Amino acid sequence: MLIERKSSLSPIKLAIFLLRLRQALLFPDKAYKYNYSYLQPLAITDVPENKLIENTLGISFPNLPKGAFPSITWIVKVVYCLITIVVNGYLYKKDNSLDLYQNDWAELTKEVESLDSDISQPKTQKSLQAVIEKLEATLQKISPDLKEKESIFEGVVHGHFREIDNTISQLFGSKKREKSLVFDELSVIDRLENIVKFVAKIAEIVEEKNTEVEVSESLTLDDYNKLYQVIEKPAISNSFTQDLIFAYLQVAGPNPLVVKQFTQMDSRLPVTEEKYKAIAEKFGVTDSLSNALAEGRLYASDYKILESLPNGNYINEDLVQQKYISAPIALFAVPPQGSSSRSLFPVAISYQKTTISEEWVLFTPLDADEPWMSAKNIVQMADSNYHELISHLGRTHLVVEPFIVPTYNLPENHPLRNLLTPHFEGTVLINYGAHSLLVAPGEAVDSLLASNIGADQSLAAKGSQSYLFNFNAINFPQTLVDRGVNNSDTLPIYPYRDDGQLIWDAIYNWVNDYLSIYYTSDDVIVADKDLQDWGATLVSLDGGRVENFGEDSQGQIKTRDYLVKAVSTIIFIGSAQHAAVNFSQKTYMMYVPGFPLARYLMPPTSTEDRESFMQGLPSLSQALEQINTLYLLGSVNHTKLGNYYASAFPENQELQLALNKFKESLNAAATIINQRNQSPERLMPYEFMLPENIPQSINI
Repeated sequence: MLIERKSSLSPIKLAIFLLRLRQALLFPDKAYKYNYSYLQPLAITDVPENKLIENTLGISFPNLPKGAFPSITWIVKVVYCLITIVVNGYLYKKDNSLDLYQNDWAELTKEVESLDSDISQPKTQKSLQAVIEKLEATLQKISPDLKEKESIFEGVVHGHFREIDNTISQLFGSKKREKSLVFDELSVIDRLENIVKFVAKIAEIVEEKNTEVEVSESLTLDDYNKLYQVIEKPAISNSFTQDLIFAYLQVAGPNPLVVKQFTQMDSRLPVTEEKYKAIAEKFGVTDSLSNALAEGRLYASDYKILESLPNGNYINEDLVQQKYISAPIALFAVPPQGSSSRSLFPVAISYQKTTISEEWVLFTPLDADEPWMSAKNIVQMADSNYHELISHLGRTHLVVEPFIVPTYNLPENHPLRNLLTPHFEGTVLINYGAHSLLVAPGEAVDSLLASNIGADQSLAAKGSQSYLFNFNAINFPQTLVDRGVNNSDTLPIYPYRDDGQLIWDAIYNWVNDYLSIYYTSDDVIVADKDLQDWGATLVSLDGGRVENFGEDSQGQIKTRDYLVKAVSTIIFIGSAQHAAVNFSQKTYMMYVPGFPLARYLMPPTSTEDRESFMQGLPSLSQALEQINTLYLLGSVNHTKLGNYYASAFPENQELQLALNKFKESLNAAATIINQRNQSPERLMPYEFMLPENIPQSINI
């Protein structure tokens, strides 16, 4: 049964929603508990709807648990991104020159991104005020005609927003707003609200000028490039068609988590010795297939798990477009030692001709440009779907979730609670937003990805359970071993692995130093009833539903060594792992021709097919929605790994020494990563594991 796509929550409505949520005193001081109905059968933090608001206004308004809402600086960053999305669409629809406002907006964006998360600092408060003033001035410059009609300080208040204001005021009276203990947030929020209401008028113009869906056959890359106005066009746009870049993205792109060592030939990849030799020569390499296989220099990215996904439909009013998902396998090779370059190069791509066919079609770099480019584009589409549903949502957002409830229910002075809660900041809210506003029928995931929402939700849950049911094997070093990608002799260029190892080591040593202060022996670990209850809750069917956790795989924690590895795994996934897959969305996947979230043309079934890969790309309206979604998700960098709030830990000299050591380790890692990024072996810099680019938690 097809689900008609409903109108997605607009950037303006989402901005107003967040601002209202920040001000409302609706968050009960209650214990955290699980909910099993949001994404069955996973254990998610319960965020019940406020029935009073829902029944009165007909909109969902969450009762977030105490402490689940991020700071005002997070709000400013998110709302700014939402405003940017509206302005970008406005300038595109006005057909402005690309460089008219880019410089002004780029400068403002840098100031927003640099806002410190510690609002207790006067410097941060001053920066917030300066950003608001500059935003007002820039908007006036972009839309002077609107400024003449309506005062930016009075704004444009639509009936829907006015109704929200009036109803909340009637229901909660003077309790509607709370005042920050640090400084008066209301002045910032009020001015930001006025700006948002002003931008609502711009949004109206964007909606009025909504273009019809275009046929991709007639589109060019330049048509897609024009979609980037104040949103910067990703640099990958200049090189995404190159074969070596295509291969490099497997180890340094948005999803460097699929590639595995290829240990035996596969009937799906019938590459002969002769063909392999010719392919290698094309890349200036002298090699044989038998030697590459014997020496462990072949690697494959297999998207077989996507076979369970049916083709989806894009439905909007009277428009129905067929989408096509594929489950390809791509083979890559590393040149032998002594070669002038050891960069991974593509060997072949194969997929089933149809979803019910037993016949596979093989493409190689020796084929004509168009079928080979289409095959590469299909791999990137499959990789993008795998990324969003499994690597991103399933194995970061949803893997962290079960640990939040028992951690917040530990005694307030418990050392494990003090250590972990900074790494959960904002996660409950962002995951609530995901299951209610993003991964929901008719919303962005349903619209943009290649399958349908039911199948997508099932795959995300499956991806999450593959980690949650095997917790003791998902620490960073072990995942590399399991995929056969830990050997730098056979796979010398793997930025995700090499930079990630530096961050893992820094986190592991910090956690070890921290826990050693409170747990001086294993006996103290065993005797900590609160800690043991924490582990027992995680593995319970009525708790976190985590399996293979604890030294007995039943939740019992017997040694400090185990606790250190377990806690390091949680922190790494919630910080560095999420940063690697989240912020790469903006850097790479926001460029739609290179990373379409769906294809709209049947895959070529022959190497003789000469249809342009462009014909299978999303329409411009779909492309703009992909840009908007991934820009928001990939732009909000809030907090930094190792920068804990002053109130996070009790005063303790030994602890402070350990924390200083952690920060020194992160600084040293940054120096090494920056040096590595200067090497010609890295075809593009890999910056997602730079400590300055890693937030403490999943907060976007």
